[in-house]
Amino acid sequence: MTSRRLRSHMNRRLFRFAAPITLLLLLLAARVPAVAAQTAGDDPEVVDRIVAIVGDSVVLQSQIEEEIRRLQLTPGFTPPSTPEEEARLRREILDQLVNLSLVLQEAAKDTLIRVDDQLIEERVSQQIESVTRQLGGQAALQRALAQDGLTLAAYRDLLRSQIRAEQLQQLFLQTRLRDMPDVEISESDIQAAFQAARNRLQQRPRSITFHQVVVRPEPSPAAVDSARALARSLLERIRAGEDFAELARQYSQDPGSAEMGGDLGWFRRGRMVKAFEDAAFNLGEGQVSDIVESPFGLHIIQVERVRPGERRARHILIRPALTDEDVERARERAREAAAAAKRGAPWDELFATYSDPEAPDSLTVPEEQIASLPPGYEVLRSAAPGDVLGPIEYRNAQGETRIAVIRVDDVREAGAYTLDDVRSQLVDQLQQQRKIARILEDLRARTYIEIRANG
Repeated sequence: MTSRRLRSHMNRRLFRFAAPITLLLLLLAARVPAVAAQTAGDDPEVVDRIVAIVGDSVVLQSQIEEEIRRLQLTPGFTPPSTPEEEARLRREILDQLVNLSLVLQEAAKDTLIRVDDQLIEERVSQQIESVTRQLGGQAALQRALAQDGLTLAAYRDLLRSQIRAEQLQQLFLQTRLRDMPDVEISESDIQAAFQAARNRLQQRPRSITFHQVVVRPEPSPAAVDSARALARSLLERIRAGEDFAELARQYSQDPGSAEMGGDLGWFRRGRMVKAFEDAAFNLGEGQVSDIVESPFGLHIIQVERVRPGERRARHILIRPALTDEDVERARERAREAAAAAKRGAPWDELFATYSDPEAPDSLTVPEEQIASLPPGYEVLRSAAPGDVLGPIEYRNAQGETRIAVIRVDDVREAGAYTLDDVRSQLVDQLQQQRKIARILEDLRARTYIEIRANG
């Protein structure tokens, strides 16, 4: 990989110019150009200069030239064929660089926006590992970096700055978009977006739509009482001053967080089950909940940090013990559900009577994704509409037994996407695009911008 291609790899997702509906993806995926590695010294034919002033930042000619080089290395890119097309492309790049600078400056002013340093370091390491594999080893990476006058440490610092900027953009836009009212999207807007996108849409794969009931074994009342007694004793020890994290390591039955002292990290509403969220968002910093019951068991929650719309918390999960008899009762309930489904019972009644409410009641799955479903769901590949399948017994990611009964509603063969297939996605993208456009208009109105050249 040449030094230019290495810089291109670092900025690969900088900008997209495919269709109007991609503006949100463009902004959320943008990377800050590696200005330090893109001065006139890198490329003798580029005379670096300031082409725009944006608030307290500048946009350099070298940034535009580097983006043009990146586009030239992008498969499918058609270079401008006339001076007018090239000038238009340069104006578009400059405009997007101005927008990027506006977003980053505003994000830096928002004291509620905080990047996750641990996530940044993880992504830096992942990107370096990816580039190293592509180049064929660390020695090859260091040779390519040397051609740019960079050390591995400097490259790491550069990536760290880029990824930090990306996080700032994402957090800023998410914060601003969250409370913005929807804008009106007309049918002609949707039609135009579909026409612009249809040439880029891949062939729609064969897909299967089905309803399901997922039966979850329930513990006996005695097991629930025993678990509740343990949870109460732990809560008393916490309130008496014992360390929450240490008790979580000893007693919590959540395999994803127990070893970390019950740490769940930051989360927003919609990430946890309702009972858990309601409790967590009613606690202040340092407070501990009473015992909270959810479909997963009994929780004790400690909120460590509070931000608007977010909580950082730990929890201890106690699950009532299941016996073989409990699992056998679930199997019998699944057989009852299958028999009722074959008799034509209404599916909403079957779901309400038998199913784990946390499981989705219906799904549409592309055929190639069936392998990602629980073991036993492979029978969907040969199923026909109206088939009732199961009971299918499997273990979920937590190792817990579940038993599914499935009714196949529709099998759709592969073909071209229609507007109805993608309508909801197009509406969402158009909404986001126009909201972001309003955000940028507001930032431009409040920020000093001087365009010195068109690149």
